[in-house]
Amino acid sequence: MISYHFDLKGPSYVIDSACSSSLYALAVGYDCIISGRCEDAIIGAANLCFVPQINLLFSRIGVLSLIGYCRPFDAAANGYSRAETVSVVYLQKAQNAKRIYAICPHIKINSDGYKVEGITFPSSFVQSTLLTEFYNECGIPTSCLDYMEAHGTATKVGDPPEINAIFNVFCKDRETPLMIGSVKSNIGHAEPASGFGQIAKVKQITSVFIHY
Repeated sequence: MISYHFDLKGPSYVIDSACSSSLYALAVGYDCIISGRCEDAIIGAANLCFVPQINLLFSRIGVLSLIGYCRPFDAAANGYSRAETVSVVYLQKAQNAKRIYAICPHIKINSDGYKVEGITFPSSFVQSTLLTEFYNECGIPTSCLDYMEAHGTATKVGDPPEINAIFNVFCKDRETPLMIGSVKSNIGHAEPASGFGQIAKVKQITSVFIHY
């Protein structure tokens, strides 16, 4: 572990929340800094496809593309291709940073809770609620957004609810188009580490700093 190798003293967690793992870990690191438990945080995320049985499992439940192409939000979308990622994000207070590549003004997480369809079916209503609460809490007008990097797994049960949530929160009475994309169309879905691929795509950075 990173904390052992570098002899770090402070909170050390292993987090597994499926495809949201990397961003959930980012939220935990953010909370540790804001609450004063630590001055900065190193958050690592990885997905390595060593076990072929996992590919077989995901194929049988219908989330993998049979032709190997990941086409988020496309009418021809039929699942994703699995990807490998090893990535690290470094968080610290802006006042302590020697350089600032991006500012993280707020983080918020929630859970869909129970759904009759099953755990793999996202809730558009809960996603809309999370986005609305997030922007209300951090005071950033949704009209300021020019681009949204979405989860976009190219699955028929995942993409439509996400698009509906984005439309409901950002696109009603909007005067300019909102561009939407997903890095999975380029590199595939790195599952627990996928969130950091999204950050790398949008910001082209290796560090993120908290404004404090």
